[in-house]
Amino acid sequence: MNLPQLEVTPVAPVQFRRFRNGTTVFADFGADVYGNLQIRIPPPIVPTRLTIRVGEKLDATGAIDRRPYGSVNYRELSLVTQSNRSVYQLQIPPKPRHNNPQAVHMPPGIGEVTVFRYAEIDNAPVNLNAAALHQLWVHAAFDDNNSFFRSSDDTLNAVWGLCKHTIKATTAFGVYIDGERERIPYEADAYINQLSHLACDAKPEVSRYTLEHLLKHPTWPTEWSLHMPMIAAFDYMFTGDITLANNNYNALKRKLLMEKARGDGLIRALGIVDWPVGERDGFNGGDTNNQAGPEVNAVVNAFYYRALLDMATIAQATKRTDDALLFKSRAKAVYNAYNAVFFDRRRGIYIDGEGSTHASLHANMFPLAFDLVPRGYQNQVADFIQSRGMACSVYGAQYLLEALYKAGRDQYALQLMTSRSDRSWWHMIQISSTMTLEAWDIKYKPNLTWNHAWGTAPANIISRYLLGVRPLKPGFEKILIAPQPGSLTQFRGTVPTMRGPVFVGYVAGVLEVEIPKGTTARVLIPYKLAKPQTFPPRLFINGVEEVASTENGYIVVDEVGPGKSRFDFRPRNQNSPRALRPEIKSASPRQTGEEPCANLRPGDIYDSSIWTSNSAPQYHLRLRMLG
Repeated sequence: MNLPQLEVTPVAPVQFRRFRNGTTVFADFGADVYGNLQIRIPPPIVPTRLTIRVGEKLDATGAIDRRPYGSVNYRELSLVTQSNRSVYQLQIPPKPRHNNPQAVHMPPGIGEVTVFRYAEIDNAPVNLNAAALHQLWVHAAFDDNNSFFRSSDDTLNAVWGLCKHTIKATTAFGVYIDGERERIPYEADAYINQLSHLACDAKPEVSRYTLEHLLKHPTWPTEWSLHMPMIAAFDYMFTGDITLANNNYNALKRKLLMEKARGDGLIRALGIVDWPVGERDGFNGGDTNNQAGPEVNAVVNAFYYRALLDMATIAQATKRTDDALLFKSRAKAVYNAYNAVFFDRRRGIYIDGEGSTHASLHANMFPLAFDLVPRGYQNQVADFIQSRGMACSVYGAQYLLEALYKAGRDQYALQLMTSRSDRSWWHMIQISSTMTLEAWDIKYKPNLTWNHAWGTAPANIISRYLLGVRPLKPGFEKILIAPQPGSLTQFRGTVPTMRGPVFVGYVAGVLEVEIPKGTTARVLIPYKLAKPQTFPPRLFINGVEEVASTENGYIVVDEVGPGKSRFDFRPRNQNSPRALRPEIKSASPRQTGEEPCANLRPGDIYDSSIWTSNSAPQYHLRLRMLG
């Protein structure tokens, strides 16, 4: 696969000034990007040596910080002007770590770049003005109009903008890298990059190139290997094209690490858990090794389960039926063993690993995110997760947010995404970074960068869960639209797909969606978006009253066709004959272990039997929840 084509976009300064008695010019280009600085000197040109500084951060005086903390970028270079030449670009030498064999390099046609927002030029000609300077932003092809998001929460809007810019700005190498310090692709970084990139623009070339690069140049953490089938499966579901996974099938299969499985299906392997090591929430007694134990642990095996299911999807799509059955069988064994070994029934939560008594956030958020938690225990696990707060890294936040949305905790997920603590995306904005950081703050990772796209979880979480747009069939042939807006009073957004954009918007009790040609949608509308106080409300679709069913707290409308659809709700008498069709819940508390009626919402019917010792139903119970 060829390196994706790169583009160069000139960016003019948003601020320009002179200081130090007019001998130094300062330019702020508005955002941090990978690129070069172009200087166009008006005639007459007097040969002069210029000292040029570029960087990401300002000091307390408003000048470029020449000694920024951590791995925040700063470069100082010289340039000698010539009387017969007016246009210049910087000759940027690579940093020593960029010569690492695993580091990626710019193609010769582009040349070396650096990451910067600000530029200063000492000994600047008096006729050098703002029009003479341009930031030459290097990035992969990217359509800014393919995605959009606005809501009633200004903080969330700013966080979305931060993450979207990060995604575009970090495509400069045509392959996902971990940031400016190393410029090395890593599997977990690549997965979050992929999710967020495709949430912002429907162009899979960079993620596909990255997958093939990582198959040839793998990195060391256990869970990173297991991310590879996840990347391939997401590519298939997003694009509908199985070619990438098929061409690399055997290499992807080896990434499962099935050879490490013991008799009950669980694998023996230490794991990175989270990074940096201080973000593991005390996992395994505060293990600070690069890879932490126990040898049989809840984090690695959660990823193993997820990777098996994704590999089963790939095997089925590539007509490897025997492999698909094998992976599903292995996944079922892992599911059973996982809950037998790691679930502490007394506390209702998962422990870190076999033989451990400690329960970390990570040992609980990963199984909840990957559908390993039986339904009857999801609330207990979610309660524990919520009690831990943001006790994970910016990488771990991807899975924490997924777990919360899957458990119906969208309000708490919204609170985390809009938090203004020092462990938040707003904090990144507050310290004047325009890309997501490698860690929440310098105090949590002393060598952090200001250009690390594995911190962009909100970009894909907003599109996939808050707006609720996900593929039900490969290539978005059928689309799920299941918004989970928390307390937002209004929101609207456009989510890119290979078939065209999907629009979702809500305000004042009205939900509007628009889906592209060649698709259908299953629309799940949360009860709380149906504003009328009486329940069930009357549902109108494009002005026509319709009958719909309910399911797990949602009003369900299936087989919605292409084009625009408007869903609004109007009050009705609760005894109205045109009530919504409630979901019938048939379950024996004895069989499921669930509390009767524990998960019912207004409008649902609980349909069950009272059982005796001979397992024959003796009494029949039928309840309607009216609210």
